[in-house]
Amino acid sequence: MNEPRSSRSPEHELLLKRIRRALTEVVDAVAVIRGSTARSQNVHPTDFACIDYLQRVGQPVSPKQIIAHLNISSGSGTALLDRLEAAGYTRRLPNPDDRRSILIELDTEKAAEPLARLREIEQSYWAVTGSFSTGELQSIARFMEEMENIARKLS
Repeated sequence: MNEPRSSRSPEHELLLKRIRRALTEVVDAVAVIRGSTARSQNVHPTDFACIDYLQRVGQPVSPKQIIAHLNISSGSGTALLDRLEAAGYTRRLPNPDDRRSILIELDTEKAAEPLARLREIEQSYWAVTGSFSTGELQSIARFMEEMENIARKLS
């Protein structure tokens, strides 16, 4: 892949390369962490990602929302939800706003082990941010949000 030419200083260019490398390494490391954690919890990585998503959302969501978030097919989504329900991690609830549909709710008691691992990972991330100033965190947040937007557009 060709990198855009720039009139920026060599130091600026080195910082951009350093950020690009670090971001790539973080994305790869997160995938490895999710995979190894899922295996240690005896669940599929997609199941673990779904548990993570449901925990972060904090309320029942539709199967369509889960499928869209995980970027999987409806068939894979059905299999995923069947596995999670069979394991006791989730339950299907009637949608109070639409009698024809259901919502998926995380059972936090049954999913206690995977959730404990997610909390451990999250606490590690929080520990890193403790030394950054508010201004630095604002810059990091802006960068990460813009990268997220780009990633979503490209997917």
